Amino acid sequence: MKPFSAISCTVLLLVSITGGILKAEDGEGASTPYFQSYAFNVPILAGWDDQSTDDIAQFQLAEARATIRTATVAASDAVAGAEAELAAITGAAAPQPSYRDKVNLADGTWHVLVYDVDDETTASLMARQAGARVVVISFVERDPAARTTLLTLAQADDSHDDASPEIALAAEAIGGLALSELAEAGRETLASGEWVVYTGEGAAAMGMVFGNDSYVALQVGAPGDLAVLADAWNRTLLGFFITPDNSRYLALGLAVVIVILGTLVGSLYWRERNRRKDLALLEQLAQEGD
Repeated sequence: MKPFSAISCTVLLLVSITGGILKAEDGEGASTPYFQSYAFNVPILAGWDDQSTDDIAQFQLAEARATIRTATVAASDAVAGAEAELAAITGAAAPQPSYRDKVNLADGTWHVLVYDVDDETTASLMARQAGARVVVISFVERDPAARTTLLTLAQADDSHDDASPEIALAAEAIGGLALSELAEAGRETLASGEWVVYTGEGAAAMGMVFGNDSYVALQVGAPGDLAVLADAWNRTLLGFFITPDNSRYLALGLAVVIVILGTLVGSLYWRERNRRKDLALLEQLAQEGD
């Protein structure tokens, strides 16, 4: 086999293997479309108006006057980064948070923040440090008739399988309501999981358990589509992941391929050289025999 023919076969084999891997990955991702940036990935919210840019994932539901946005901010403090992002969304300086806490999730420690920006704007934010930047996932509602808050709370006791205790905490801390003022209305299965639902006069609450944490949605005021908002928010949170930096592995892989191809070319060249020497020797011996 000639050296260049062997190299061509090797390259074609590598291309076919790589193409198969990429096709498999595309096939897996087809069922759940994702927004992808250089820094992070989040699910694309079906039914929401996609207002995303190259580095900001933003989805708006006009009928609910709600926006869910994911972005990164250059900051060395998670809360400062969250407030800078909130100011960028609303165009106004962030006030003091009406609720502030932390929760440890699988990918790190997140700050949970709630802001009453003005008479009609309420914002729920999740923020965590990621290197020199802060990842901020924001829910902003501009509805003077309702106040919707979305929270993540660590379970004090993981022996229960519903979020009722955390709903009680959120209802009291955010809405000034006792859980006894709300009646359990059953469970609702959404794309993000199974939620327990509470309703009352002028208020509604939902909660689901994932891992050791409870995800709670609370709405005070005119009733709205709380299930749609809670489901979209939680699919964003649970589907979020940082884009891994694989450049070093790519460089290492290319270096290995180059070394292998170089070794193959050198081996084929050496074998071809020895074959020509052997052929020349055989020709010489044949001439001397004549």
